[in-house]
Amino acid sequence: MNLQNFEAYIDNKILLRGRDYFECGHIISLEYGDNEWIAEVDGSDEYSVHVTLSDGGEILDTYCDCPYDWGNYCKHQVAVFFALKEKGTAFLAEATTQKANKKESIESILSKLDNQTLISLIIEYAKVYKPMKSEILFRYAEKEDITKSARQVIRSAINAVKHRGYVEYKDVGVATDGADIVIQMIEDKIDAGELLTAVSLGIIVAEEMMDLLSYCDDSNGYVGDAISMAIEKMQDAVISMPENYIDSKKIFEAIFTHALSDMYNGWTDWRTELLFSLVPLCYDSQNKAQLENYLSAPISNDKDASEWSRDYELREKQGLQLELIRQFGDKIAVKQYIEQNLDNISFRYMTINSAMENGDYDEAICLCIEGEKDNSRYAGIVKNLRKLRFTAYEAAENKAEQKSLALELLLDDDFDYFIKYKGLHSKSEWTTLLYEILEKTEKSSLHGIYVKILIHEKHKPRLLAYCEKMPRAIVNYHTHLLPEYKHEVGQLFSDYIRQCAEMASSRNSYQEICQLIKTCDTICPEATDAVCAEILEKYANALRLWMKCGRLTNFKINKNAINIASDSVFICYIYIKEGIGILLNYLLLPIRPNSPNTPISIIRQLAKLNTAFMIHPTGKRRIMIKQIPLTLKFNYRVMRCPADNRF
Repeated sequence: MNLQNFEAYIDNKILLRGRDYFECGHIISLEYGDNEWIAEVDGSDEYSVHVTLSDGGEILDTYCDCPYDWGNYCKHQVAVFFALKEKGTAFLAEATTQKANKKESIESILSKLDNQTLISLIIEYAKVYKPMKSEILFRYAEKEDITKSARQVIRSAINAVKHRGYVEYKDVGVATDGADIVIQMIEDKIDAGELLTAVSLGIIVAEEMMDLLSYCDDSNGYVGDAISMAIEKMQDAVISMPENYIDSKKIFEAIFTHALSDMYNGWTDWRTELLFSLVPLCYDSQNKAQLENYLSAPISNDKDASEWSRDYELREKQGLQLELIRQFGDKIAVKQYIEQNLDNISFRYMTINSAMENGDYDEAICLCIEGEKDNSRYAGIVKNLRKLRFTAYEAAENKAEQKSLALELLLDDDFDYFIKYKGLHSKSEWTTLLYEILEKTEKSSLHGIYVKILIHEKHKPRLLAYCEKMPRAIVNYHTHLLPEYKHEVGQLFSDYIRQCAEMASSRNSYQEICQLIKTCDTICPEATDAVCAEILEKYANALRLWMKCGRLTNFKINKNAINIASDSVFICYIYIKEGIGILLNYLLLPIRPNSPNTPISIIRQLAKLNTAFMIHPTGKRRIMIKQIPLTLKFNYRVMRCPADNRF
């Protein structure tokens, strides 16, 4: 994707919004630095957009710190793409070169300064920007001060963006910059063999980030990633520890104490990861005994903890105990421990898979049935065990049990087992069985699998009946009803559009209706004509919103519809102020022969808004006009567009 063709890769709705942002001047600044273009874009907040380009204009990388996550690109990025495209490849290349030269000249200037001047300069800026001061102290502090400096650099980064005791979503990435610096230092300490210091720094990062979690919006996962990375680095320190390392006992105690702290209550996965990292250190009998004492202790009876969370904590402890036995026991001890704890679903899965590998299908089936009974409270586990049991029946070539279980699973809303169930029966049997399945799924709440079966079996009459009962369903399933039920589909779409129009009251709802109209027009143009005319008449007071967010620009217009040589007919909405008419938006309507939507009737509908409108014929589908002289304003008259497409 490059600056010349990016429009083909981006959703049309986002593309239009991005163009609006660009043309309306929402880009506050656009500068080149550190091998990328950086823009500040004004939206609901100020957002930073980063774009990395190749010399030929290829978009190598791009990022925006806004919360939009429904697609690969947001409107802020698109606005910047348009800005960069407007500047041109030659300008961008020249700007890049100039910036590079400026960077070199700065380095050259600094290299000429004496040490005292450089020190004064650094001190001056460190006083203004506290994170800089903290990072300098951390990077170059004496060894005994490094842990204290690490906390300072982490907290300094957090405090720089904390407002009223909270860190907003957009600032979390900056808040974790200090933690990233310390994590890099941990790697350096591991490489240098200073493992105890590395573990101490890892604990500091984890503690500060766990605290940050309580007063930030970590929807993007930056804080969680920092915690996971700190734990991973502590694991790396343990793994890289040489035999008989002098500080191994201190490292074990530090990680063990940290893992059992209250901050990990409710965060079982992180606690378990920390404890797993200690298994290699359990060659020491005291370490092993200490860890086993914790594992044998009863699960805390926290009244705020759910039954599921207590069960999960128990399974994690059992998994850790099994790892200890594997490392320091024998195969018989491993097998015995698994068999004694089959209430742990992970252990049961291991035993079932082992039985399947050994060809002991009856044993696998018994283990599945027993597990289904023991875990009846957990529907997901029961379903997984049933699937394993079906696999065992397949391996044992037990078709009778396959049929029975496949029916159970498909009635549990699993379409894959509908296919399996069908494959187990002959064509002569299938007609009756299909009818029975459809009756059961239609009467139950299993609408998802019911529709999937109708589509797979091409049962269009039932699918049409379903769409008539569930109006919104026509949006998703209309393609499966064509071409046989074209008229019915058009009618259902029209009814649903009318229903949505009655309830519409927001930007999103108007956008949805506009999209519905576009879809309906491709299927049944006659139905679109009728519903558009009705909406214009009934909801004229909301037309401004229709035009603002709908942008109905994809209709196929019959150029013989009116006596003007034209490919398209636009209705333009113009705001008149101080002698200048500003084109705010435009609306493209389906005007066809023998349709009630003639230019005159539409103008009469729009006249209710007491606003200047024009019908503008042109071959272009999109018009972007900044200003129109007031002298060209006509009161609801048809305007012809000159050959040069200018007013």
